[in-house]
Amino acid sequence: MEKTACAKPIFRDKKRRVWELDFLRGIAVLAMCFDHLMFDLAYFRDWFSNSYDIENAFLSKLSLFASDYWSTGWVESAGFRFWAHYSFVFLFLFLVGTSCAFSRDNTKRGSMLAVVAIAFTGISFVLKTMGIMNYGIIFGILHCIALSILCAAAVDSLTRFNKYVNLFAPLVLGVVIISVGIGKEFWTMSLSYDHEFVNEHFLGYIFGTHAFGDDWFGLFPYLGAVLLGMYWGKAVYGYRQSLLPRLNGKWNKPITFVGRHALLFYLAHQVAIAGLVILVCLCLGYKL
Repeated sequence: MEKTACAKPIFRDKKRRVWELDFLRGIAVLAMCFDHLMFDLAYFRDWFSNSYDIENAFLSKLSLFASDYWSTGWVESAGFRFWAHYSFVFLFLFLVGTSCAFSRDNTKRGSMLAVVAIAFTGISFVLKTMGIMNYGIIFGILHCIALSILCAAAVDSLTRFNKYVNLFAPLVLGVVIISVGIGKEFWTMSLSYDHEFVNEHFLGYIFGTHAFGDDWFGLFPYLGAVLLGMYWGKAVYGYRQSLLPRLNGKWNKPITFVGRHALLFYLAHQVAIAGLVILVCLCLGYKL
């Protein structure tokens, strides 16, 4: 039987990638970079021994802006950063799910990312012993994405007996999981983090009933966003073609580049941003 062009996974062919998905993913990654830059600017003085001996009006204004930005991110205030953070996280995970609809082997993708996530956990605890991180990472965004991809693969495999069940099962499960997570007010976990790892809470860290670590994303409700994205990919991108081909052009290349290399940017951005802030501060006379 002759294979059609649509049988080829578009995310392995640069010429056939859906540009708007890369673009949206790039926007989400850049929003994450901005978020972490604001954190570093808000708390950079803790890194230097002579922070309060130096007065720099421009840097002080940046730090004040960053502090004001982060002050809107807590449950008590629920301001701009609070809603922007969850919006971009859900967008990114939704696009992870959309990619699952295109992939031939989500089990392999999820397993490979799980290995990266486990390695990242090990690195985080090394950084904890060095005093760079407070808690380390048990179940962060990489772990959540890896396990969510594996769950999406399982849902897809178990529902292949009927094309309609296969199409709508991710939608139904996604809505249920998000509803349960929101109903349980998952965001309030930020008010009740475990300050020490508790063995009895390990599954809770994964499912989202308990929180621990410098980076934490439980399956409820985030798995739901991945499953909704998987449904969207199946329903809307069945032919694996852009919905907006006429809008594609050179103008979006920088952002789609970021979107195509999202994992690389995730792994490198925190070190790069912190390094840049430290370098600028050292040039201004700050001492570590």
